[in-house]
Amino acid sequence: MVNTHHFGLELTDNSKTGWAFSLSRSQSCVQATSICKRLCYGNGIRYQSAAQKAKRERNFKTVEYLLDMGGSELLAQNLVALVDQARPADWLAAKISGVPTSLPWSVRIHDVGDWHTTRYVQAWQIAVAQRPSCKFWFYTRSFADADLLGAIAQLASLPNCSGLLSIDSENFDSGLLAFARHSGVFKLALLQEKQADLDPELLPAVARQVKQGQIINFPYHHGGRHVKPLLDSPLTNCPQITSEALPLVTNKYMPKPCQSCAFCLPV
Repeated sequence: MVNTHHFGLELTDNSKTGWAFSLSRSQSCVQATSICKRLCYGNGIRYQSAAQKAKRERNFKTVEYLLDMGGSELLAQNLVALVDQARPADWLAAKISGVPTSLPWSVRIHDVGDWHTTRYVQAWQIAVAQRPSCKFWFYTRSFADADLLGAIAQLASLPNCSGLLSIDSENFDSGLLAFARHSGVFKLALLQEKQADLDPELLPAVARQVKQGQIINFPYHHGGRHVKPLLDSPLTNCPQITSEALPLVTNKYMPKPCQSCAFCLPV
């Protein structure tokens, strides 16, 4: 008999992104590189509490259970209900009056975790299409498998969803290939180590293929410090990491840094 108390989907109120959905890294990050595993901010202490780990495990287990019980359609119904929980408090009043909400309605898919199956991607595609007023975005390293990438590209092609292919010194070749195969669908996100540790072919390869505004750079950061950001074109450095312009926000009545910057979010 299934113990339903061990199931449920839950969002995280992230001080950088706002509302976000997360999954267990060990089970969902099927194409993580060794660099990603070593530098992932999911290694940070605030992600290592028993409660945070249990939430991600429960989310993953619930995703798999709903997919097994009713496929992508059943999971999508539950995801839509979850997304509705992220609506700004004045959403209904704003909808009736025709004025903007006080805060953006947005959900980052996977502040921890990644795409692991096509039917999981398809569930989010259904949910995102049913909530066109919400802005969704995600970063992914799941681009080596053609079928999985094809499903992810369909999701990222929706007007209210933005997808960024996450590259580093280990996977930039396949990331740039996926970027080219789905021209105009994705942006790129670079996980930047110290410049001395970068593959010397990475930046020239990016410069040959990528235009300004198509790639954001995330210098590795930990404990409030970050490696020296690259200034090479066409990179745009994440302003929350590399400047004091967009500090982390815990006040629920204020927009979060990603919502204010909006580089990674859909237009």
